[in-house]
Amino acid sequence: MAQPAMPDENYNFYTAPTSIGVTLLGNPALTFVTINDYTNGVQVNHSTLQLNVSLGLSWSLQIHATDDLRYNTYSIPVSSIGVQSVSLGSRPEIFLSTTNQTLASGLATSLLNAVMVIRYRAIGGSNFLKPAGLYTTTIVFTYTAL
Repeated sequence: MAQPAMPDENYNFYTAPTSIGVTLLGNPALTFVTINDYTNGVQVNHSTLQLNVSLGLSWSLQIHATDDLRYNTYSIPVSSIGVQSVSLGSRPEIFLSTTNQTLASGLATSLLNAVMVIRYRAIGGSNFLKPAGLYTTTIVFTYTAL
């Protein structure tokens, strides 16, 4: 917890250290089973991250993918996947890209120690009419606080 600057015995000023932390809790998976899944899409709410930030810090969590979803020589545009923070207030859905986008942000009015639940949604449609397989990409999270 940040403290106001206080003089020590030598009349020097100090400030308590601030801290942020992020822990990856697991990898989400979107599974297509029925024709309806391929037509209309699927979604999953996944506890992806544990976030920690000290009181009084403004924080931001950004997300990007390193590439499209790939399986052998086939690919699905990463922009076919929507992501949304569902556990830290009402946030709009954004679609993955290879550039950073803000997934969530805020001001820690108390010590933040929260599991970040993210909704991953495949929109369905012709982009998903590919041979069956495990299509993957790497998602990069950037977590900062000031």
